[in-house]
Amino acid sequence: GANGLPATLQNTQVHPPVPNEWFERYGLAIADADALDQDPDGDGFTNLDEWYGHTDPTDKNSHPDYLTKLHLVSATEEPFRFMFASWVGSTFALNTIDQSEPTQFLKMGDTIRGTRYKLVKFVEKHARNQYGTNVDVSELVLEHEDSKESLTLVKEKVATSPQSVATFAYEWGGRREFEVRKDQEFSLKPLEEIKYKLVDVAPTKAVIVNTQKPNEPIEIGFAAP
Repeated sequence: GANGLPATLQNTQVHPPVPNEWFERYGLAIADADALDQDPDGDGFTNLDEWYGHTDPTDKNSHPDYLTKLHLVSATEEPFRFMFASWVGSTFALNTIDQSEPTQFLKMGDTIRGTRYKLVKFVEKHARNQYGTNVDVSELVLEHEDSKESLTLVKEKVATSPQSVATFAYEWGGRREFEVRKDQEFSLKPLEEIKYKLVDVAPTKAVIVNTQKPNEPIEIGFAAP
């Protein structure tokens, strides 16, 4: 061919979806069958990862975010059994979500019967719904008497139980699976100083935050097939 490559290489992608020019630009071994899986700079990200991440496959300081190696394996979402139904003054009404038990009328500091959670804080809140109506979205904060973990109930909304669990797979430096409970913190190698927290669990995704940036939710889904 005109540029010294065999003619077939000029117009055919040898390793789709990565264009041949990308291999040439970084001087990578395009002739190797496993070129997409190679990691020439040893940063734990393959050439394919680096192409998707628009990073330099020959510079170990240039690589995709480590979170791109984190995927959901399974998620078990458990609803919290009680709902904050209504309030009058300093009395709060709680119902089981299946309405199977009589309403409990509680005051601050009381424990919800049948649980280890007590009422520790109330925040009155209102918001407009899509029809422009002002609705009560007040929050009742509970605290577990043993673990001291808190759980917020929004009026008339089913909350996700702290028993909810996500199982993740992390595929940097070898594959590792681990389980995280809702509101639990975890870290990922090699940046173990960064703490992540699991804030929500749904059937198809888990929502985590970097604890330094709690207002920036990050959705973690299943690995692409």
